[in-house]
Amino acid sequence: MQHSYRQLADHLVRAIKAVDYQVGERLPSVRAYALAHGVSASTVIRCYRYLESLGLVEARSKSGMYVTDWKAQSVSRSARQTHGAMSAPLMEYDKLMSHQHRMMQLYALTSQPLHLGLHLANAAPAWYPCDALAKIGQRLLRSDPQAIGLYPTGTGLPALKSALIHHLASFGVDLQAADLLITNGSTEALSVALRAVAQAGDTVIVESPVYFGLLQMIENLGLKALEVPCVPGLGLSLEALEYALEHHAGVKAIVAMPNFQNPLGCPMSEKNKRRLLKLVEQYDIALIEDDVFGDLAHQGERPQPVKAWDKHGHVIYCGSCSKSMAPAFRLGWISGGRYHGRIAALKLSNSLVTPLFEQAVLAEFLHSGALPSHLRKLRERLVANIPLVLAAVQRYFPAGTQVLSPAGGWWLWLQLPDNIDSLALLRLAVAEGIAFTPGVMFSNSSKYAHFMRMNIGRPWDKELEQGMQTLGRLLAQLMAARLA
Repeated sequence: MQHSYRQLADHLVRAIKAVDYQVGERLPSVRAYALAHGVSASTVIRCYRYLESLGLVEARSKSGMYVTDWKAQSVSRSARQTHGAMSAPLMEYDKLMSHQHRMMQLYALTSQPLHLGLHLANAAPAWYPCDALAKIGQRLLRSDPQAIGLYPTGTGLPALKSALIHHLASFGVDLQAADLLITNGSTEALSVALRAVAQAGDTVIVESPVYFGLLQMIENLGLKALEVPCVPGLGLSLEALEYALEHHAGVKAIVAMPNFQNPLGCPMSEKNKRRLLKLVEQYDIALIEDDVFGDLAHQGERPQPVKAWDKHGHVIYCGSCSKSMAPAFRLGWISGGRYHGRIAALKLSNSLVTPLFEQAVLAEFLHSGALPSHLRKLRERLVANIPLVLAAVQRYFPAGTQVLSPAGGWWLWLQLPDNIDSLALLRLAVAEGIAFTPGVMFSNSSKYAHFMRMNIGRPWDKELEQGMQTLGRLLAQLMAARLA
């Protein structure tokens, strides 16, 4: 059954294309149109937003909605598609709210004709050590091309494990080779960790807001996600966590990002990390610690993960090179503590082994001693961007926009004024070649619908500033439409 706002929109589309409404003509106010058709004001607002996303109308500040020169826009849009976007899939924005489809639709954004993609959690390619890694790869292939013909075996390349053990020890995680398993990215690490500690129907506690891929993974495994709120600047609320553990039987694990939580970008204090570990031990459950952003501290030393204090194997530690070193390699690692044997068996049945060539390249890069210098430069670039982006948001976004400035990670977390739906903003932004991640994806509820996550891991330039200006203008249009 078609939504009522779409029925209204289809009627107006026909009227506009039949020139019942001329270019530049003002549409009826929200209140007047709602009364005329016997619907709510919110239904009319959704209708007008939909027409705006189609490029048929535009909001004018304190004036209302007006018919655009839609024929000219259609020609321009067709030209852009012919130039290079003929194969781009049609975005289905409502599916960004669906647990089953949100990841697919988010990555479909990347296939759109974008000039400013701010929706993924990675840096610009120029910020990674691509040249150094490419030279290592070329040298390895020249010296032993038949290595490509060897079938990989084992739990990870010994040279990579050795290098990782040295790296992890630098921030307090002391492991042996037998404690470490190389995976196909942190996604596989999280998946096998969940399968090792929980079965279909079990409850898993997650942070709120939370990384949307984790929510989809939990649902696909037949598990139940219990969201526990985070405190901005502090991370997971331990008071709320303790209440949840006391009042919900059957909790099997907690999945958390104590270092630079996605999307808030905040770290837990050492005191709270130790308290979190005590709760896990008290209730005898697993803590699945996702530390993929731990290397991306904006200031100071790299923070220690909870795993550094784990003496009884309750913490399953997951990491990755995808955020800080080489996104294309899709290499992750996991140390499963008391669950490690089960995890290793699940990894074997899930994907057998992890490709060796990327492991060999990363191992040599780490053993070369180049990582500390690379991470220092990476953080310096990111930190230099933050005041510039914050100033642009203050300059171009409407009053009332609130920004959480993170302590680590690749993004800003913004709260939009007047509870504006960020999904509605995304529809308009993609039409202008800009994408970000709408807040509705970070929960199983709609409580973050008026938030957005925006990637800032790219060089500050005129294009990025113009993108901020465009987002601010589109946001102002949505606010004006609400008032019309």
